Amino acid sequence: MKIEREIKNDHLARIEGKAGVVVEIGDEIRARINVTEGPRFFEILTKGKNYEEAAAICPRICSFCSIPHKLTPLEAIENALNVEVTEQTKLLRQMLYFGNMVESHALHLYLFAIPDYLGYHDAFSMAKEYPDLMRNGMDLKNFGAMVQNILGSREIHPENAVVGGFGKLPEQQEIEKIKEMAYNVMDAAVATAEFFLDYEYPSYVNLERNHLAIKPHNGYDVYGNEIVASDGFYFSVDKYKEYIKEEVAPYSFAKRGKYKGKPFMVGALSRIVNNHNLLEGKAKELLNSHSEFVKAENSFSNNFCQALEIVYFIEKIAEMAENIKIRKEEKVKPEEKDGKGYAVTEAPRGLLIYEVEIENDRVNYMNVITPTAMFLPMMEIDVKNMAEGMWKNGYKDIDLIGKKVEMVIRAYDPCISCSVHVIRL
Repeated sequence: MKIEREIKNDHLARIEGKAGVVVEIGDEIRARINVTEGPRFFEILTKGKNYEEAAAICPRICSFCSIPHKLTPLEAIENALNVEVTEQTKLLRQMLYFGNMVESHALHLYLFAIPDYLGYHDAFSMAKEYPDLMRNGMDLKNFGAMVQNILGSREIHPENAVVGGFGKLPEQQEIEKIKEMAYNVMDAAVATAEFFLDYEYPSYVNLERNHLAIKPHNGYDVYGNEIVASDGFYFSVDKYKEYIKEEVAPYSFAKRGKYKGKPFMVGALSRIVNNHNLLEGKAKELLNSHSEFVKAENSFSNNFCQALEIVYFIEKIAEMAENIKIRKEEKVKPEEKDGKGYAVTEAPRGLLIYEVEIENDRVNYMNVITPTAMFLPMMEIDVKNMAEGMWKNGYKDIDLIGKKVEMVIRAYDPCISCSVHVIRL
């Protein structure tokens, strides 16, 4: 193909990790996302480690996603060793996970995505003109961080959640603090969702696509053991290798996922598409009033859905903090030393799958499939369609097309550090 014009950015700004994008414009348009961050060896590092030590290694995959990468391997290990934790542990872990959702979504929307919507190069420039808007974002981020600090022992890379329970239980007054703060930031959460109502999604990326999410145990949740697709098919997590295949591209260090051989999407939009009927409270009211902003065929809708989730998770945190009464209890000890376990949860960016094999209390095998690795092929298609749509519609300004292409990528909220992992050397 003869290339007439080329869009090339070796380092995309305002995403987690290092990746670039190349769009070649000629008699056809091609696009590729080059993930240049070096391979990570976390799965290999866990081999031969005691399961507790392995669970402490996993959160180092990413600071944004350190809670999902702690709680999901714990679920897999407990599944392998036949550990059934208490209801209190389940509630506290759920609250901890929801806190991470709030912080991650707030950081992405206010520091990475919203500057695109308002035409700013970065969040710092935007904050000078929109201080109240940025204050909302920081209040939400700080709330999520506070929840993680109280329940997880620190804001990043928490160690308090362990196999069978928690190392240290929170005090009741700390739970009261979470409840009070949740009510204080609810207006900021609602304002975040309402921000996106003033914008129209670019139609160039409209494309029918499959959305995968968990089938939650109870309500709109991050925990489940089945995966459901928008095509109506669902399967248990232990069958994930039959339907989700990872492959590699010669130009990228990242793994790339296919569902039934085709690209697919995961994340906030996918969760809303599949589980919208489980939403409650203010988030449900916002969705019912503005359902036209949830478009299964358009990836830009992911940002509005992230904002809806902020509202939902804060309200549920407040509800849990209202009802839970902390009681002293011991960790549940494993009865087995060997086993094979699986777990799937909903990380901020979508499905996170862990598989683990344990022999004599030591990890013999671990496999991780992350959200970004799953949606990379779909994101690449959207990049191509955005560039192609603009070019064929008469837009010839390469800088403008490049900015819109980057906006598509940021709408997905990719976590590059999570997408590069090596299971075998």
